[in-house]
Amino acid sequence: MLKTRNNILLIVPALVLLFAASLTSCKKDDNSDGSGGSGSAATTIKVTDAPFDDANVTGAFVTIAQIYVDGQAVQGFTKTTIDLAAFQNGNTKTLGTFNLAGKSYSNISFVLDFDTDASGTAPGSYVLTTGNVKHKLTTSSNVITVVKNFTLQAGASNSLVADFDLRKMIVAQSGDPADQYNFATSTELQNDVRVVAENNSSTISGTLTDGVSGSAKVVAYAYKKGTFNRTTEMSGQGASNIQFSNAVSSALVSGGSYQLHFLESGDYEIHFASYKDTNADGKYELAGTLVVTTALNLDILNLHLNLNATLAVNATATAVLP
Repeated sequence: MLKTRNNILLIVPALVLLFAASLTSCKKDDNSDGSGGSGSAATTIKVTDAPFDDANVTGAFVTIAQIYVDGQAVQGFTKTTIDLAAFQNGNTKTLGTFNLAGKSYSNISFVLDFDTDASGTAPGSYVLTTGNVKHKLTTSSNVITVVKNFTLQAGASNSLVADFDLRKMIVAQSGDPADQYNFATSTELQNDVRVVAENNSSTISGTLTDGVSGSAKVVAYAYKKGTFNRTTEMSGQGASNIQFSNAVSSALVSGGSYQLHFLESGDYEIHFASYKDTNADGKYELAGTLVVTTALNLDILNLHLNLNATLAVNATATAVLP
């Protein structure tokens, strides 16, 4: 009888420990938000834009109807219409802050509404030109999926920036004066938006002294080192014939200064392109690329950008290559 009592006394504490471990396990599972993550990650999603090349354009409006992360709808997001042309040079529009599972992801999708904006007014996505003319933007698919590996940290503030490169996304078309613009093909659009973790992004900024080109406009293009082919980039690529299509980012040189924001760390090269309105139609045509020298003996074709850094690159134009 004593032997049996001792066995019971040994078993009871073991059961208590097993039950406590089970509760701890359940608590951890509850914190995962049912998504295999390790807790809730407060995540702010923002959008920004690279400069658009058309002097006639006064606004470029895109309506985002829904956002998906790895195929799951972002809860709490409401349909939003943004004038992307108003958010350049590091300026962003916040779409909201959402509770997502803290884990690694591989893609994010933006569902556009071509027909109606956030207030229900038609059209949903359009270019606005002088005279307040709306040119509806459409293409064969309204979903843009950015394939990108990123990790959201539970218990921390996360921020993602989606760079909608309207220079690549929107193409001019002839015909109806009230419909002079459209989206590029849906295949091309998948490569015209990039997503970066804001806390891990860097900036290249500087000045350009240009006393030789007589340009109406100069644009700075940032490329990953070794990816720039002048002949290919100037001639235009893809179904929409986009020039400088492989540029990671671009910025208008304004008042002699430029800023390239939301770049990931790595090696880059910068190229400056000269534009002029050669036929007085209000649209800029590519005149050539600038030959430049840099201050501090920087190699503009071999720039190393550190994480969370700002790299100053000041240049002087010495000639134009047509």
